[in-house]
Amino acid sequence: MQNQVHDMKKNIFLYGLLAAVPLFLGSCGEDRTYEYLAKTETDNWIEAQMRDVYLYYQDMPVLETEDYFSPPEEFFPKILAPQDEYSYIEVPEEAVTKNAIQDVTYGFDFVMVSDPTSTSSRQTARVLQVLPYSPAEMAGLQRGDFIIQANGENVSNSNADLLRNGGGVTLTVLPLTIDEETGEFAWTEDTLELSLSPAMAMENNPFYLSKVIEYNGIKAGYLMYNEFKADSGNGDLSYMDQMLQVFQWFKQQGVTEFVLDLRYNQGGLVNCAQLLAAMLVPANCLGQEFAHFVFNDKRQDLNYTLNLPPEYAACNLDLNRIFIISGLYTASASEMMVNCLRPYMTVNLLGTQTTGKNVAMTKIDSPYGFTMYPVTSTVYNKNGESDYAGGFTPEYIISELNYYPWFEIGDPNELLLRNTLQWMAGGIPADAENVADEEPEEGTTEDGDTEEEGENAGTGEGDGSTPKTVRRLKGHPSPGYSSITERHFPAAILPELDHAL
Repeated sequence: MQNQVHDMKKNIFLYGLLAAVPLFLGSCGEDRTYEYLAKTETDNWIEAQMRDVYLYYQDMPVLETEDYFSPPEEFFPKILAPQDEYSYIEVPEEAVTKNAIQDVTYGFDFVMVSDPTSTSSRQTARVLQVLPYSPAEMAGLQRGDFIIQANGENVSNSNADLLRNGGGVTLTVLPLTIDEETGEFAWTEDTLELSLSPAMAMENNPFYLSKVIEYNGIKAGYLMYNEFKADSGNGDLSYMDQMLQVFQWFKQQGVTEFVLDLRYNQGGLVNCAQLLAAMLVPANCLGQEFAHFVFNDKRQDLNYTLNLPPEYAACNLDLNRIFIISGLYTASASEMMVNCLRPYMTVNLLGTQTTGKNVAMTKIDSPYGFTMYPVTSTVYNKNGESDYAGGFTPEYIISELNYYPWFEIGDPNELLLRNTLQWMAGGIPADAENVADEEPEEGTTEDGDTEEEGENAGTGEGDGSTPKTVRRLKGHPSPGYSSITERHFPAAILPELDHAL
């Protein structure tokens, strides 16, 4: 029946198309209608689907006849509405190379930034994170390193692929130094050469790091969560099992506060967001609506609601508030978490402005071997709110690109985590860029901690060590190409349609 509906849609669309092309076909001296249809069938199918379920179908451009002879990967972008930044298509070759579950990579994410010393026009690649057991980790690459060359060639936006994968690469890393008298940053002359072995298939575990941090008498759970990625299907429940194990452990540890780190999380599957939310909300909210999706005016029959599943109550932390760290790439399902948790708990956001993706996409498998992911619906929370197309602005803004050095993810001295812990303990984050600098009150440190907090801030576990510090760069490095934005995410599986956010 479904195939009959698709055929009916295609026939209706093609009838209108045939009426517009007789002059084009007649100029050849013979009726070549079926030859024309055979060559344009794939693109006609794409357009028919888009005119049916695409959220912005009314804004699709009118194309020229010759456009319908383009390969699918070239035709699809041509029919997108001007305001659509997210819809994409995967042809079979891309489905292999852009697999978000396993990627052939050197095992580190990076962002190209302008010279942090503001003394040259050079670009550098700053390392955001390094995957365990990867070629990058084995070679000694660390989070925060500045890469200036790859195989002796200066790195830039145009050759950044050299850093992603290949048969091996030699990276030149250059540290910064600071003049203690002037406070000026400068490049050292001590370059470090790191030789990375060939790229390999690496899995980016969404549960990058989970730990419990004790800070100022508070026991907080911390989760660096990099991707809303579900199980592969075929009966594989490893993702769900890992989610439940992680939160069961948090519950056993007696955490009373929670930090969810989404700074590098572009989104992914709405089912994963639904499950994660069920681990966090007050227990008496389970079973209520988490989110609903509204389709275009022609397909209101597809509107869909996700509830907070009560069957995982044994792992629910029963929280009244949460602290979420955002960054340059926080988008989509990550923003959905912020929006859809707010009706149930206080959501405290620290970091940088989020991307602003308040729409969902549908996975459409074609009979021609490719898959489309068009934007098909708007995402609303329980209260009918979806006003984050411009992104969420954190209450306290801190851009980690403006600071040096960086500490490892999960280290309580790490810039964004340290400031979040200060906020959690009732203070004002010391490095907040949208708060006017003031003289510290008597009995506090320069970082804004009380003297007792300062003594216990070194490891977050009350070991008496002093807090490590970072310095704000006088220049504000502007970001460019990032390896994170090169990844696409698979679709979430929901009844009737497959939804990706």
